[in-house]
Amino acid sequence: MSASETVTVERLEALLRGDAPRTPAEERRAALLGELRAGALDAPQALRARVLASGAAPRRRLALPPRRLALAVVPLAAAAAVVTAVVHGIVGSSASSPRPVAAQEPGGVVHGSGTSVPRGAATSAPPAPAGAPFQKLPSTGNGARLQHTDASLEVQVGEADRVSSATTKATRIAAELGGYARSVQFDSSQDGSSSAQLDLRVPAQNARTALARLETLGTVVSQTLSQKDLERLFTAETGRIAQLRRRVAALAKALADPSLPEAERVLLRLRLAEARRSLAQALAARRGTVAAAADARISLLLTTKPKAAVVPPQQGRLGRIIRSAAGFLALEGTIALYALVVLSPLLALATLVWWLARLRRRREERRLLAA
Repeated sequence: MSASETVTVERLEALLRGDAPRTPAEERRAALLGELRAGALDAPQALRARVLASGAAPRRRLALPPRRLALAVVPLAAAAAVVTAVVHGIVGSSASSPRPVAAQEPGGVVHGSGTSVPRGAATSAPPAPAGAPFQKLPSTGNGARLQHTDASLEVQVGEADRVSSATTKATRIAAELGGYARSVQFDSSQDGSSSAQLDLRVPAQNARTALARLETLGTVVSQTLSQKDLERLFTAETGRIAQLRRRVAALAKALADPSLPEAERVLLRLRLAEARRSLAQALAARRGTVAAAADARISLLLTTKPKAAVVPPQQGRLGRIIRSAAGFLALEGTIALYALVVLSPLLALATLVWWLARLRRRREERRLLAA
């Protein structure tokens, strides 16, 4: 091909766009392009088979559509949850079968000395039955010595309406023995229970008589008695009082000297005032000691008898299985609901991505079909 027949790339593109040829070479090229456009090319059958064989294999779909798959999975999951709950109920009811429990008293065993054995502690002897007499209080100390007596008593009087009458009788007993009720606290509730707390004062020589009469108000639950010897304290206070009196007398005698300088007189007056104040305090302390020895303190608690506890009926094995299975099924439902709440944003995002991809694929298919 000569240089005059050469056609540049720009002129070929212009001829393809439909420009008129300028040279004989361009006329031949334009004629060739027209033949190519007008001609129908038919590929050989062997070439078609090779192209189809080299193409991508068609995608396989699931045997079940998504809706049918969901309808099949949900009942299977529910059935599996129910079966698991039933198995858990059977195993749990076997492990938590009730055992016989020995009956226990409402409180500890209380001895006559006031020492109580806590609930559940081992004892060498069985507890005394209700209404059994308590041991008599021991006789301690010497009546000629100063002693402080402190006693406490808890008595059950039966019904709630008897607490009020027993309180009246207790205050009357203290008054008949030369004492009085320092405080009385009465409590009553709507459930029918009542109690009364009394702080009684009786002469020390009548303390045992008062305790013996108070025990007759009902059933004794506990009682304590403590005595503290005050003789040594009284002797020490008396010796201090005598010493202070001698000091007061000596200071007063020194102040009576007319030749005493004024400075020393002022100092002695201060010492005399201090000694008199100490003497007054010592006298008051000794009077308190004597008063403590003169009156005995008795703390009385009046209560009603506790009602018998109602024992709930024991459930059978089937009832325990149903209750355990229902509880486990509720736990499974709670876990499933929690998982759904946590995973719902992810599921919504995945659904949106799938919908956008499907929409894009449909648009591409429509554009290819339109071409």
